[in-house]
Order: sequence, then structure tokens, then C-alpha cells
Amino acid sequence: MHTLVWLTAAAAGRRPRIGPLHGGVGAGRFQHGEWAALLSRFTHIDGTIDYGTMSRVRRLLEIYLTRLADADPETFADADDQLAFYLNAYNAIAVHQVLLHYPVGSIREIPGALTRPYPIGRRNVSLNTLHANVLRAFGDPRIHAAINPATRGSGPIQPQAFTGLSLQQELDTAMRRLLSDPIHGARWDVKTKRIYISSIFRLFGGDFLQPHIMPSPQGLAAGWLRKTPLIMVLAEYLPAELAIAVRQNQPDVRYIPYDWTLNDRVSNRS
Repeated sequence: MHTLVWLTAAAAGRRPRIGPLHGGVGAGRFQHGEWAALLSRFTHIDGTIDYGTMSRVRRLLEIYLTRLADADPETFADADDQLAFYLNAYNAIAVHQVLLHYPVGSIREIPGALTRPYPIGRRNVSLNTLHANVLRAFGDPRIHAAINPATRGSGPIQPQAFTGLSLQQELDTAMRRLLSDPIHGARWDVKTKRIYISSIFRLFGGDFLQPHIMPSPQGLAAGWLRKTPLIMVLAEYLPAELAIAVRQNQPDVRYIPYDWTLNDRVSNRS
């Protein structure tokens, strides 16, 4: 029962203590079954989540978070398994924060939602810490399209859990899904020959240009200092017509303001 105490403490903003492990996964592949089931049932093709209905089975998410707390990613089979673990953890924590306070219009309405520590992988981490220090340490900039702090402005959350076995394909898909969204991801203005892309790439564009120095913050400014090289890197993931336009022109790159609106299914219903 101690793991439920950890979750309660985390939700209340207290720093929980990590206790002894129960049922560790050893060197095998961590199973994300509870999270996969929730995503399959409550996530829609447009990336929105039916939080209202999901809140009725919040206990299943808390069982999953308990297992994340008990696990030791250092024993996993390979780096892709570790990265999948932390990507799922990030998205699951964000959803849990929303479920604890639902209904809300944005995760920013929840005090401390991005900074509140959760016990994950035998250490206490917040969403901000997971993103800046843990996920970026893997040196793969595609993570920025794979995590979603319960907003419309990030890449749409996929209807299945990330897995080490298919992670590379899943990360490519996450990039393409984000950049195929003309409202939040990328769009081309034919008249002005401007391309508008998510402000995620203004904040973290340096990771795409210099992934070898991640997670150092030193290169992050490259996202707005070197816009043309950045968009050429991103062209690999753009829809075909946008990629052609970018490669045939010297586009003026502009950034789409980040949308912190909750990615809630209810607001999509007529």
C-alpha cells in the first residue's frame, strides 16, 4: 500500500520517499499494459482525450504509475526501452494531473502541475525535470514531438503506449503527426512564401541542429538564430507538399504561438 501513499503525496505537492521495490522487471521488457489500455480506450484519432470518462477509471492509471515508481530502467534491455519508459511516464503524469483536477481548461490552471515531483524509476522527477534532464539526455530531438503535457499545442498523443521494440518508427510518426497539423504544427503561406511552424522548434530547435550536445542548454538558441538550417532538417518530417516548398524556396520561418488549451475531447464535440 505504500505506493498509493507516494501517489497521494505527489498529487498534494509533497516529495514522496521511494521505498523498497515490489515485483521489479529485471532485465526484461517493461510492460505498459495499463497505460496502453487507457490510451486505446480514451484517446481519439485527433489526439484528444476523453478525460471525463477516463476519470472514472483513474485507479488503473495509478496502478500503472505505481509500477513506474517501482521499476529500475537501468536494468532494461536497451536504450530504446528506457526512452519508451520515460516518454510514457511523462505523458501518464500529465494525464494524471488533469484527472486529479478535472474539469480544467488547461494544465496551467493546476498549481505546480509541471514542477510537482512523482516517483518514477526509483527517483523523484517532475514533468519539467523529465523533459529537460532525463528525456533530453537520450540525445534524440524527436522526443519533443512525442511528449504532451495535456495540451493542444504539442504533438497529438498517440492511441498506444511507446515500446522499445518499435520506438524508432513511433518517434518518426510523432514528428510527422505534429508537423502535419496546420493549426499547431506547420503550414505554408503561398503568397508570402512563409512557413509557420510550432514554437516548440523555437524553444528546442537547437536540439535538432546539434543533438550531440543534448541535454546541454547551450545550443538551444540555434532554434531562432538559424531558422533556415532548422527548417531543412525538419523537412524530412513535413508533409510532401510542404517539404517541396521548403526545399525549392528560401522560406521565411515564423513560429506558431503555443496552445496551452487542454487536449480534451469534450471541447471538440458539437
